[in-house]
Amino acid sequence: MEIAMTHKCYRRDPDVRSVTDLVSDDQMQAVFDGTNFGHTDFRGLLAQGCIKALAGWHQGHTLTTILDELRLISWNKQTSKIKVTAKGRHYIWLAFKGRPGV
Repeated sequence: MEIAMTHKCYRRDPDVRSVTDLVSDDQMQAVFDGTNFGHTDFRGLLAQGCIKALAGWHQGHTLTTILDELRLISWNKQTSKIKVTAKGRHYIWLAFKGRPGV
């Protein structure tokens, strides 16, 4: 009997080496199209949004919706509970792993 995997292990996937392997430029542009955050550092917003979600901080409806659409978080709208997904946790790691002092 074969057991189906219910999730993907991004840490062990050799094809996932950068944040663009998790969220492509096309995906990112599509979800941010029509938004106005006052700047265009969308990758920074995704990383910051995942960290805020991990810390349990509020970050606004638009970014929460974007993170949910990209499956970086799971958002239960009935209970307002937000959890960072494995993909979101790996996004944080890849976004910050090359920075000095990290």
